[in-house]
Amino acid sequence: MRSTLVCSGLLAAGLLIAGAIELSARDLNFTPQTCIRAPHDRLCPHFPDDQTDFSEFFEYRIINTAAQDPFDHHAWQAFVALNWPLAADGAPAATIAAPPDTRRAWSRFARRDDVFGPNRTTTCPDPADAIVQTRDLAQADGAVLVDQSGNFVVYETRMNPVVEAYIRDNALDSRAGQAAFDPQPVDFPQGRIGARATPASVLLKTAWRIMAAGETGYLTASGLIHVPADRSASGEPLCLPVTLGMVGMHIVTRVASGNGDEWLWTTFEHRDNAPVAGSARQVNSLFARELFPEGCTHPTDAGDRNWSFYNPARTDRPTNTPGSANWSWAARPPYATIGGAPATPPQVVRCWHLLEGTRAVNATWQARLAGTVLHNYMLVSSQWRGANISPIFPHGELPRFLTNTTVETFVQTDPQGTCLGCHTAARTATGADANFTFLLGVAE
Repeated sequence: MRSTLVCSGLLAAGLLIAGAIELSARDLNFTPQTCIRAPHDRLCPHFPDDQTDFSEFFEYRIINTAAQDPFDHHAWQAFVALNWPLAADGAPAATIAAPPDTRRAWSRFARRDDVFGPNRTTTCPDPADAIVQTRDLAQADGAVLVDQSGNFVVYETRMNPVVEAYIRDNALDSRAGQAAFDPQPVDFPQGRIGARATPASVLLKTAWRIMAAGETGYLTASGLIHVPADRSASGEPLCLPVTLGMVGMHIVTRVASGNGDEWLWTTFEHRDNAPVAGSARQVNSLFARELFPEGCTHPTDAGDRNWSFYNPARTDRPTNTPGSANWSWAARPPYATIGGAPATPPQVVRCWHLLEGTRAVNATWQARLAGTVLHNYMLVSSQWRGANISPIFPHGELPRFLTNTTVETFVQTDPQGTCLGCHTAARTATGADANFTFLLGVAE
């Protein structure tokens, strides 16, 4: 392979650019595929269990299209497979075209509560028609997100059968089982294709907003939201049957290739979530004396979209500011209250531009999905272990920052605003390394 080394230097603005290896798509011998299985030029329900379009001989210090494209196409293959509609018998439907409320492939994955047991602060019924059943009312940092309709966003975590079997087979679903498992390392199975094919370990986290009557353009699901008494405005636990629209999806996949033993980190969003900040930066512009000296500012042009988490008419309000911790749920919509009064929705903006190559990959896949609800979603980026650990790349993650405006809304500019970097701290309930997942830490 041919490589060109780009020298490092310190620019006048205080921007530090690390050395880079520039590769062309021809150098990588990479031809984008729509389906992991032949014929490769069609949309299909098959999950990509490995990412083999990768050269282990190069260190991609500053990411470019040729290096990132294989990961982005792999991400879209995964997103399509996971959101493939199911027929009445639970098998994949013949085509991806289906009503927005059709049950999807990810619905067959176990919920976190299915494996580790529910937090029994609420006692809601378990209706068969509630596809999304959740008690996750806040983001990982404890912040809550309110949409422009005055409703909270809720979350759900799931695992595929590979992860579920590994946890159950090794009794990692309890603290006692984890203690007995020590000192063996937690080592979730890696996906492979070819002669030694094995399915990948896959974890999902989805973000959902409550849909109003007549709203369209979202992948929707029937939902049941469990609200404990201490987060209910009435002081009584709530069981809220609602229709939910997907606004975000994290896909985390452990594969054998592409440094995938540290998992591949992918996140998608609905295109109408939030506009790009006026002060947004390129993710390759990694270091400056201060990344966002003025914060993530209001967009210079928010366009004519009806944003779910931004109101172009209220530029007097600060951006990306979390609300009070004194939040609670009303019994009827709008559900979000702060101190007993209706909550003021935050003005959410996207702090980082999408990579140019990712935008091109998005356009390709959105064109393939024209006429389906998935056309309305976009890949934010795919993060992978592509650099040596250094002050520039603390965990070797590329791109350096990766956040979802609906899952990590208020930490987009935090030094730990990185999926891989954040999850290096994951531990089991007994304090052992958890192989990048916080799931095991909830075991009792």
